[in-house]
Amino acid sequence: MTQRSRTYRFVFAIPLKARGLSSDWQLAQSLLRETVHSATRASSRETAVVIACHDEPDLHDVAAPDVHVLRVPFAEPEAPSQGGRDKATKRRFIGAWICETAASEEVDVMFLDADDLVHKDLVEWVSSRTEPAHVVETGYILNMAAGLLQNRRQSFHKTCGSSFVCRFRRNELPTSWDDLASPFSQFGASPDQRGHQDYDIVASELGKPPLTIPFPSVIYRVNHAESLWASKSQERRPVLATDLVRPRVARRLLTEEFSSPDLARDLGGELGFAAHFAAASASRARARLARIVR
Repeated sequence: MTQRSRTYRFVFAIPLKARGLSSDWQLAQSLLRETVHSATRASSRETAVVIACHDEPDLHDVAAPDVHVLRVPFAEPEAPSQGGRDKATKRRFIGAWICETAASEEVDVMFLDADDLVHKDLVEWVSSRTEPAHVVETGYILNMAAGLLQNRRQSFHKTCGSSFVCRFRRNELPTSWDDLASPFSQFGASPDQRGHQDYDIVASELGKPPLTIPFPSVIYRVNHAESLWASKSQERRPVLATDLVRPRVARRLLTEEFSSPDLARDLGGELGFAAHFAAASASRARARLARIVR
């Protein structure tokens, strides 16, 4: 690691899965570049985007002085079932890098997955607050297969891992990737530790009760070849018609607020939206009828 040199006050910590566990490495790199682009557009001069990886990705035109790629020194996981452990270890590696290199005594760290997007105002809003932690309660879910954007209005952090920011003092950061004792290291992943669903609880136990960010500040991308949406949780939460964002509004959000005009162009049109809206409405009506019958 390098000597302390920069006054980073906000760090996006991104663990990237190993190429050997990737279903489509080219897609994984493309998703990462879009994630990094959204993070850098949300950044101030005192923000770093840090990627921990086994295999260095091709960042193309999103490479920048404050985007750091760290090759980790430990073995890659042998199976996808070890992915959570690998993610937590890579985050600790980033935490140790922050501890060694950042000149500031306190740093806000956002745990960001390598395929999600952040709102352009997120860093500015968090940096303006004195609270020690923040949780993303409301956000968007982008169904890549259907080309639809869904607004999840509550408990977004229970679904998406990119939903928590915490302010750490230097003595709360890990000193190495295998340091499990630091406060930073308590924000882990299942099955070894409590995962992102409980980060608000973990933070409160550490004396850092989180404040809810008052606007949808993350887009969780699902249903693509690299997504664990279905395989890890088998989530089948019904989509409410009122949760679907109209294509025109979704394109504006992706372009203006999440710095992703290319994704905006890939969204479905009004006909596809109408079909899913009708299906969601019918599903909700059937569920209501079933409750009445019972």
